[in-house]
Amino acid sequence: MRRFLSLFTMLMLCGVLAFAQNRVVTGKVTDANGKAVPFASVVIKGGRGVQADANGEYSIRVNPNDVLLISGTSFQTTEVPVGSLTNISTTLQLKENTIREVIVTSAFNTRRTARSTSSNAQVVNSEQLNTIRSTNLNNALAGKVSGIQVRSQSSAKLGTAGNIRLRGESALGTGAGVLYVVDGTILPNANDVNIDDIEDISVLQGPSAAALFGPEGANGAIVMTTKRAKKGTPGIGIEVNLGVQFDKVYIMPNYQNDYAGGDGADMYKYTWKAGDPEGWKALNGKYYHDYQEDVSWGPKIAGQEYIPWYSWYSGHERSFTTAKLTPQPNNARDFYETQEKRFSTISFSKATDITNIKIGYTNVDVKGLIPTTYLKRHQLNGKFSMDLTSRLTAGFNINFINQKTNGDFNDAYANQSSGSFNQWFHRDLD
Repeated sequence: MRRFLSLFTMLMLCGVLAFAQNRVVTGKVTDANGKAVPFASVVIKGGRGVQADANGEYSIRVNPNDVLLISGTSFQTTEVPVGSLTNISTTLQLKENTIREVIVTSAFNTRRTARSTSSNAQVVNSEQLNTIRSTNLNNALAGKVSGIQVRSQSSAKLGTAGNIRLRGESALGTGAGVLYVVDGTILPNANDVNIDDIEDISVLQGPSAAALFGPEGANGAIVMTTKRAKKGTPGIGIEVNLGVQFDKVYIMPNYQNDYAGGDGADMYKYTWKAGDPEGWKALNGKYYHDYQEDVSWGPKIAGQEYIPWYSWYSGHERSFTTAKLTPQPNNARDFYETQEKRFSTISFSKATDITNIKIGYTNVDVKGLIPTTYLKRHQLNGKFSMDLTSRLTAGFNINFINQKTNGDFNDAYANQSSGSFNQWFHRDLD
């Protein structure tokens, strides 16, 4: 009887130890965007395996020394040692050269595959958008969407985004611009969009797209989805983007450099007379061309002595002196400076099973092409969402922008900044 009890006790202890070693772990398989990978494969290395359900969730009985091989169609296989873990949630990475399904964002922030949409839609992701950093969304889209016409301004005109045409003119007037929609919210213009915060852009055009947004979307819509915190990432996610860009004037008009200011071939001789300033006596008998006429079809420039415009004024070192009449082929180009654009963005994100929070700050500091001009922009945005049920999500967005520009950006007729070089500027002026 004692032998039987001893044997029974040993069998029970072995069973308890075996039960302690063998346990069930659960987990969820997601992709890099935090979305579930349905029907993923979860296999014990060298042994049996299970298949995840449509939500990417699974459970499997394992031993502490086991290693799980987790994979999915078009995803790379990931090895995870079990150890003492009871929950193993895994993020899979797509294999290289894998063709991804194009997802289009439509009205009311609904997302669907491109094949299931009835309107003409093109998608631009964040990597394509920021190949070369731009100060506004319109310029960033130039050349990336077929059928789009970006009517941008010169980079010297700071703070101006220009406008976009997607379907050409729809009336005899100048036409209206496209509609900008961010996470379901309509924004006034492209300057209100933080490019670093964009996940992807769906460009909608055609009658079907207009029907989604009503009359406001008749000229097309640019629908943007902003970045969200990724589920399965421990702690707080921090993303920092820094960049600097330098621009110089490249193409200038082909100016003539053979004739000075005025519209006549002859120069005028100055003769001092009583009543003229005493200092002008030094200029007696010297010649000058027509300063008043705005064109440069005056006397031929040959290095001859003449009276520059500034010589008539006293109080500086060149008062009442003459100079040689020479062309200034680079006078317009030398006026412009090197433009410096500095970008910096920092964002914080946190995601749980039901909440998603993302807060970002962007600073844009631009020293303009035209002297003394600059643009300074501070932008703070926040995004919060909560899954109330599996089909209902509540959320809100905050977007605060403070922007200051300095400079004369008048590009109308006879403006007195860079427009002077083409209408009111002589080729002999330094």
